[in-house]
Amino acid sequence: MARVRIRFTKLGKVRWTSHRDVARMWERALRRVQAPLAYSQGFSPRPPISFGLALPTGHESLAEYLDVELADGEAGAAVVGDLPALTGRLSAALPEGVDAAAAAVLLPGASSLQEEVTSCTWEWTAVDAGGGTLDPAGLAGRCGELLA
Repeated sequence: MARVRIRFTKLGKVRWTSHRDVARMWERALRRVQAPLAYSQGFSPRPPISFGLALPTGHESLAEYLDVELADGEAGAAVVGDLPALTGRLSAALPEGVDAAAAAVLLPGASSLQEEVTSCTWEWTAVDAGGGTLDPAGLAGRCGELLA
């Protein structure tokens, strides 16, 4: 079984989608592109999809990650052999604002996403009531007004 790590973006209105809904969105997209996924055993088989840290609702991201396990056989090998085609097909199957940016095969025994994440970088932009960006001096003035 091959594991593939996919990097994706989440921008625009879709930022208001919850982490659980994003997971369902990916399950549907993988089904739509007919990716040869491995499935869990039991009464309710599920594709083994693992996400990194959950992005808070309302935030955009340029680098979210998920791992998927592909089924053994020719179909899985074909996907591994052409990962750029997979990302293109996935981007077309995902809603506007979510795009598959890159994919890579994980080596056997590779760490999980939760173990791999060592840091996150956040960028904040302060805007005024009209939607314009506030510079640091303008932000300091607004904070002073608020505290007064």
